Amino acid sequence: MAEYDVDLFVIGGGSGGVRAARIAAGYGARVMVAEEYRMGGTCVIRGCVP
Repeated sequence: MAEYDVDLFVIGGGSGGVRAARIAAGYGARVMVAEEYRMGGTCVIRGCVP
């Protein structure tokens, strides 16, 4: 099993996950983001209001 040394592991690359990762990285944290499909989430990719 692979080992990773990160300070923050974000599950979900939607608006909130990407923002959390960017803020933490800005403070010097090593961040990893897991996203199943495409980064951005539903609101960014398809729009929040159908």
